[in-house]
Amino acid sequence: IGDRWGRRVAVNISIVGMLIGTVGQGCLPVGGPDSLWISDVSMVVLAVLRFVQGLSAAGEIVTITSYLTEVCSHRMMCRGIALIAVTVNLGFLAAKAVAFTTEAVFGAEAVDQWAWRIPFIIAIFPGLVAVVGRRRLPESNMYLEAQKAQAASNQEATVMSKVKAAIAGHWPSMLIGMCGVCAFAVLQYSCFVWTQSFLAAHKMAPGDRMWVGLIARMLQTVLALPLGYIADLVGVGTIMLVGPLATVIAAVPLWSIILHNPTSLVAVGWAFGVGCGTLGLLVATLPYFFVVELFPTDVRNTAVGISYNLGFAIFGGLSPVMAEVLLSASPMGPGFLWMAGGLVTFLSVIVAIHCQRNGMISMTHVRKTPYFGTSTFADDKTGKLNKKDSYANPQSSESDSSTSEYTSTDSTSMA
Repeated sequence: IGDRWGRRVAVNISIVGMLIGTVGQGCLPVGGPDSLWISDVSMVVLAVLRFVQGLSAAGEIVTITSYLTEVCSHRMMCRGIALIAVTVNLGFLAAKAVAFTTEAVFGAEAVDQWAWRIPFIIAIFPGLVAVVGRRRLPESNMYLEAQKAQAASNQEATVMSKVKAAIAGHWPSMLIGMCGVCAFAVLQYSCFVWTQSFLAAHKMAPGDRMWVGLIARMLQTVLALPLGYIADLVGVGTIMLVGPLATVIAAVPLWSIILHNPTSLVAVGWAFGVGCGTLGLLVATLPYFFVVELFPTDVRNTAVGISYNLGFAIFGGLSPVMAEVLLSASPMGPGFLWMAGGLVTFLSVIVAIHCQRNGMISMTHVRKTPYFGTSTFADDKTGKLNKKDSYANPQSSESDSSTSEYTSTDSTSMA
């Protein structure tokens, strides 16, 4: 949808889908002993709503990333993308706060019976704010230019043609994008989600588990923009190498501390809250930009949607199960799983560099530099950087060949 009908259309559809899927779950009826058919129907509707919610969430992250990349000033592009990480972590924090408050006010029994609906239903308020706000979003200039070029060349512009073009023309980049989110996906689901279950099973107090989770999320929230600033100086490629490498080095020691001190707030707070939170910051803030940069405008939404979501489905979806299996095989198994996730992402960046040097792919379709180790800022008027970096693709990036002078409206839309 984003490549065929525009980023603006896609982001509006995704937020409406999220709103319907979330609020709808809180409104489902429950049948009594004499009307079990109502419960059966509700289960079917629940499955449909969860599907809509998941589909919309997958489309949301892809389209928002593409949109921000295309409208954000080149001078502060990584900071713009870092806003996604900020809002994702704020979402997790808000969800914890609402769940905790609901149980504290109504009690665990009421939550089991009916109060579980409250978090779903009150989601209508931030959802409506987003729906109203997005109605005013301007379309991406880069997308409009790509559409004009496509119309001038009389190229086919159906949905299936976009999918075929993305797979046939960019499958190496799609594989790299899938592996590029591996560390992010593994830490997200086997570290920040599964480890909470591990701590609960090993009798860590619920309040302590909440605190260590809050520390990890707050650290990622507060430091995401500063990390984006650093990436705007040294390049996203540098962060994409440093973060996974740090995960390879630190994953097993951090898990060892958690394993041997599962009830200690101090030990787990430092290892999980600070240690794993720092790794999450490094590997989860900028993969969005890394993946988006791999693809040209005309197939960006499609290619990113496939590669990013497949990577998360495979590596993230299976990681909690893998953590359980590896834990039963070896006490250090989950730590090695985290380390493996970091290694896959690190190697994917190395492979991408090799492929680019051999002319197989382009790693940069929007902002050519800085990528690795270049500290030159972009020109404020043109959005282009003054200095070429030694890893730059000899082919021109889109930012060199297209009009990149974004208006103040574009900068405002990033906010």
